[in-house]
Formats: sequence, C-alpha cells, structure tokens
Amino acid sequence: MPKPLRKSKLKGARTKRTKRATGAISDTYDQILAVAEQEFANSGYNGASLEVIARRTGIRKASLFYHFNSKRKIFDAVVRRIFDQFVSIGRETAHIENPKEHLLAIIVRLHDFIASHPNHARLLMHRVLEDPASVRSSAELFIKPLVIAMAQLVIRGAEMGIIRNGDSPVGLTLVALAIPILPYSFAPVVEACTGLEVLSPDSIAGIRVEVLRRADLLLSP
Repeated sequence: MPKPLRKSKLKGARTKRTKRATGAISDTYDQILAVAEQEFANSGYNGASLEVIARRTGIRKASLFYHFNSKRKIFDAVVRRIFDQFVSIGRETAHIENPKEHLLAIIVRLHDFIASHPNHARLLMHRVLEDPASVRSSAELFIKPLVIAMAQLVIRGAEMGIIRNGDSPVGLTLVALAIPILPYSFAPVVEACTGLEVLSPDSIAGIRVEVLRRADLLLSP
C-alpha cells in the first residue's frame, strides 16, 4: 500500500504548479504587449484589431480579455511600458556630474532606445494625432519629470558657462529631445529624401553620430 503524501510535499507540488502557471501568464501578457505594440504602430489605435492581436499572439480573443478587458486597457499598458523605459534613461545617467555630458548621455541613450524600438516613435505619433488629450496626460505623468530634470541641468550648465544661456531651458530641452526621435518617427520621409534605409545598421550608426554632433552644437555656448 503506497504511503500517503506528506502535507509538505503536497504544498511543494502546488507551489511548483502555481509558479509554472504564473510564469505562463506573465509570458502571455508580455507577448500580447509586444504584438499589440506592433499592431498599434502599424494601424494606429482606431485601426488596430483585437482579432489580429489575439491571432498573432497565438491565443483566442476570449483569452485576450482574460488579461485585458478592452482595447483601451491594452493600449494604455503598451504606452505605460514605453514611458517607463523612457524614464529609466534618466536613472541610468544620474551618476554623471557634468551637466552637459549628462544631457548628451541622455540624448544618446534615447537615440539608442528609439533606434532599437522604432515602433515606439511611430505608435506615439499615431496617438498624438488620434487622441492628444490621452498623450498629454501620460506625458505629464511620465515624461514631464524627465524634461524638468533636464531643464535644471541646462540651467546649471549655463551658470557654469558650459551650456548655452538661452531664454527657455525647457524649450532647449524639448528641441534636444526631438533630435534623436525625429529621424525614426519620420523614417519614410527621411528614406524618400535621402535614399537611405533608416533602420539599417550603417544608417543607425551614422544617425547616432549626427545626433550627438547636433546636440552638442545645440547645447554649446
């Protein structure tokens, strides 16, 4: 007659099953966001299809609603993840003491992030046109603190004589942030005007050099 399982063994088995289930749910959640990001970037919010997102994720539409109860919830989660990654750029450079070097490091890291995630810029451009109020509220929550921190670096650098002393530190910051974003947001226009394939490794390397050069010129006294 087999010995009954001890409570500790039963608990351990349940814990392992729970961890596997939790891991599967987490993997599916992340996969949904990755697929949704591509769909929103290609089609915009209004044109994005939940059926397409579910099919490309490899799940049924009903299973999609297990994780998100509406298209708005999926989109908000995608945008939140993008903004969280933007904010992390500021944290990664916080150790740099020289204000100008600090700002240039932020701009270069932003370029590298956008170049490796081109859907982000396209998705946000879609959303600015479709629902500017939604983008504004998210930007105030996530992006504004980074802009204010960068503007403070501009002020400190201007006091030290190593950054341009202009009338609007925030305005200078916004122009600096636009430099690495625009080539990828308007990739089709850039490609039509230059004949370059914007997302090829050579083009990305060239754009990176130009972004750093122009940002340096913009900030210099």
